[in-house]
Amino acid sequence: MNNNTAALELVCETANSLFPELNMRPNELSHPTEAFLTKVLICYLRSFGFRVEPPYNIESEAKDTSREKRVFLSKLCRQVERIIQISFPGKTFTYIDIIDPTVKKTSSTLDVLFNYRCFYKMYKKEILCPIADKLKERQDLSAAIAAKRSELELNKQKAEQMKIDIVNHQANIDKMTVELPKVMAELNEQSKILQQKEMESALQEEQLAEINGQVKQFEQLLVRDTEVELVESQTAQILARIESCKQEMEKQEELFKERRLEIEANQQLIDELEKAMNILPPDVLNEYKENLKLKERMEKKHASIESKHQSVSNSNEKQKQQLAECEKKLKTLKSQIEKDAQEQKQRIAESETFITQQEDCIVELQQSKAQLQEQIEAQQCDAEQIKIVVSSLIDH
Repeated sequence: MNNNTAALELVCETANSLFPELNMRPNELSHPTEAFLTKVLICYLRSFGFRVEPPYNIESEAKDTSREKRVFLSKLCRQVERIIQISFPGKTFTYIDIIDPTVKKTSSTLDVLFNYRCFYKMYKKEILCPIADKLKERQDLSAAIAAKRSELELNKQKAEQMKIDIVNHQANIDKMTVELPKVMAELNEQSKILQQKEMESALQEEQLAEINGQVKQFEQLLVRDTEVELVESQTAQILARIESCKQEMEKQEELFKERRLEIEANQQLIDELEKAMNILPPDVLNEYKENLKLKERMEKKHASIESKHQSVSNSNEKQKQQLAECEKKLKTLKSQIEKDAQEQKQRIAESETFITQQEDCIVELQQSKAQLQEQIEAQQCDAEQIKIVVSSLIDH
């Protein structure tokens, strides 16, 4: 009995030195339970780095008969049995030993497990480091072999793909060889079209220069605003002169009426004197003769006044005609200037539109030329690359 107690105490001391958190007591080992043994085995396996997570509460006193618990305990037994069989290949640890533990089986199993743990701690560096090195070397070699196999497989795939590419490139070369004359013919045709367009562009530039010269000529022919103002000022002066002549003519007409009235009065006086001549004495007759001379002088004066009046009237008529002609010329000049300006603006607008269209056409031709040149260069580059690939494959 004392020997059994000493053995149990030794197991407890070993357990507490290895796993202080267990705080194992001899009475727990002398009366083992499923919860106690499960707790000890879980702590033991975790010390080796195993991930052991029970799917139930091991501290609970309620009896758990779930399938998850049975599966967990079965796996736990198999792991413990494998560790025991490292030292004792014939020794076993079953599911019954954990759900219905006995003192003898439990103490002997824990003694084997704790001894192996002590051995593992003492010699793990001497034993495990070379093993770990060999395992690492084996893993590196396996990885290198796998990489070489992958590289070999990739090279095989590349070789197959290269064969396919060679066939495709050869087909493309044949196709391009067939299409090259067509492309060159099309290029020549496009070059001819481009040259023609360039000639048309040069001709249009000449036309544009000619139009610009015509525009400058029209600008020189256009009457400036200062000249129009000068004509208007001259017209205003002529109108002022005509108005002044009209006023002078009205004064001459009034004077003419006064003279005419005087002549009529003198004529009446003469008639009366002729009636009275037969009865008048010589003195009166002399006076009458004097009056006749005065009448003649008055008539001459009247004739000169009438001639002056007629000349003034003629002058006024001429000035009126000149004014009408000036007004007519001014209207004609204004309408002609407006018409010329409108035509010039229309021509300039048409010229600008034509120039814009030609510039757009030139830009489109240049873009099409650049695109065609890029296509030809791309085809030539593809052909060169294909030739290089084919020659390298032939060399290899």
